[in-house]
Amino acid sequence: MKKIDRDPFSNGTQHMMFEEANCDHCIKNSVWDEARDRYTNADEDNMPNRCSILRDIMNRMVSSKPINQRTVDVCDNYILHGVLCPYRKTEWPKRKAKGQSKEQLSLNL
Repeated sequence: MKKIDRDPFSNGTQHMMFEEANCDHCIKNSVWDEARDRYTNADEDNMPNRCSILRDIMNRMVSSKPINQRTVDVCDNYILHGVLCPYRKTEWPKRKAKGQSKEQLSLNL
């Protein structure tokens, strides 16, 4: 993949708007909370970093390493045209209840 040496955002406000519209609603930026038995947004201490776009943005914030052209394109599309991230996932995956087999799950329907 082509690398580019450019910041994806021109200021912090654009970065904040991108994350609020995309990353805060994406399940790649969430973790399964066993105690609550549901997905919760990851905080800074428990960042899963399963999204390559977010990983590139965060790496560029703390270093001057080149990032993927795809990341810059996604950020530019949002800032210039309001297009949401195409890699954003909002569907929660189905989780099998603990200790239940497939047959027991079909009987509960």
